Amino acid sequence: MKSLVLRCNFVAYSYQGVRLTPEQKEELDWPPAPGRLHQALMAAALIGVVQGREEELAKNALGALRWLEEQPPPEIVASAIFEAPGSATRFRLAIPQNNPAKSDFTRTSMLLAPTLLRRAVGRSSQPLMVDYIWKLRNSANEEACVQHRAVLEDLAAQIRYLGRAEDRIEAHMSLEELAAVREGCEMWHPTNGWADVELLVARPHTTRDLIRHHGRPVPARTHRSPASRFLRAQAYARDVVEALRPIHVAIFQLMSDSGDPDEPPFSCDAERAGAWRSRIRQMAVDLALDSGRWDCPDLAQELISGHPPGQSNRTEQPHLAFVPLPSINSQGKADGRVRRVALVGYAPMDVQSEAAEVYRVLAASLDGEEIELDGLRGRLRLFDRRSEGDAVWSQFVRPGRRWYSVTPVALAGGFKVPRYSRDGGRELTRNERHVRRLAELTALLRSSLRHIGLPGTLIDGSTITLTASPLLPNTERAERYRPAGESAVFTHARLEFSEDVRGPLIVGDRRYQGYGLLFPSWI
Repeated sequence: MKSLVLRCNFVAYSYQGVRLTPEQKEELDWPPAPGRLHQALMAAALIGVVQGREEELAKNALGALRWLEEQPPPEIVASAIFEAPGSATRFRLAIPQNNPAKSDFTRTSMLLAPTLLRRAVGRSSQPLMVDYIWKLRNSANEEACVQHRAVLEDLAAQIRYLGRAEDRIEAHMSLEELAAVREGCEMWHPTNGWADVELLVARPHTTRDLIRHHGRPVPARTHRSPASRFLRAQAYARDVVEALRPIHVAIFQLMSDSGDPDEPPFSCDAERAGAWRSRIRQMAVDLALDSGRWDCPDLAQELISGHPPGQSNRTEQPHLAFVPLPSINSQGKADGRVRRVALVGYAPMDVQSEAAEVYRVLAASLDGEEIELDGLRGRLRLFDRRSEGDAVWSQFVRPGRRWYSVTPVALAGGFKVPRYSRDGGRELTRNERHVRRLAELTALLRSSLRHIGLPGTLIDGSTITLTASPLLPNTERAERYRPAGESAVFTHARLEFSEDVRGPLIVGDRRYQGYGLLFPSWI
């Protein structure tokens, strides 16, 4: 299959373009959105064209762009990056300001250069690059591409910047067979499901609407509305290694029963979160035992309770995990409080559609249920929006190479640390026995990583560090999380992989109870 490829090579070794989130906050726009590229091509097409005569003087170029905007969103191959902070630089003013704010020369914005808070730096030593790939899926598309190819190649050659003024590029367009992704790069696919980012892309009539928008007079003392409103948001996902994926996630908060919608949710410390989890799990199991509620009562009972019907032993199949979520942000800063509980639903491949329906019914049934714990009386509230959009849950599901335990990993595999060396001739020192114990625990953790479906080569090449001490702010020592009567080893863990792994990453022998919840970070 042939593809139309627009390749952009950045002259500098960094990129500083940003986009606005739905909350109107700036974030790094990497990979650069296809909509940004479409506007750059339009700017090249309309250079020197008299306003109002665009259709007459740039007919061929606009025709090519209209054909391009009707194609499905392109796949993107982009350099793998680190996100590095920008640096502040002070100006020297030719004319000093004699009356700064409150007589403080350090507080006036005129004395400081604008600080670029976001900057992409490639992980490899090669310059940053990004390819936009439109697959030509039939002969009609190929013929149309041949017709517009010369014009598009000319427009691409005229693009000089993509992002800020510092983000200079050299671009060219070509017709190519599909090739392997180059080393040091990542493939981004348009998706209707799980997404890493939302990128703006051109839609039908984008070219026409942008021309009209540019030509519309703007009344005095008003700002022109942003051109981004004539684009549309498209979800993109990376080709990233991932463990066993949940088929359904429901995020709950425990709200006051006062009826005041503005009252903040209840919260607890991480040690008490286990009691919340147990109470919510008991409510879910009670619902599972109500056979009249389910199309597949046996499946519902096994998925929700973790036990096959009529049996006391645990199921060997993936099932529902009850995971208290400590509040945490993208910098790994936690405040030590738990305000949400996630019901993370897993299922075997052959019953995933039936299992997803079970989890949807359960979530709807728990929504609004009364709950009482430690003298607090409230109701469970289900988030209406997609779970991926939740500010806390989204931190646990993003990709990362380094992972830190938020709640300790529980390892229940039996082993006994020897007291004597293998030849039996020497008693091991306390330090030697400690090293042997850590080796056994590390092997058990690697086994758990295999159990959740990570590739063996990635696991074997990973670095695992175990410690009783907390690894993130406002989390507690591992032993503080131990429930009464629990005999498993509890330890915090730091995992480093050779490439990104997508979350959620929940490991260990008590992962269906929310222990072993890991957080991704570049720290």
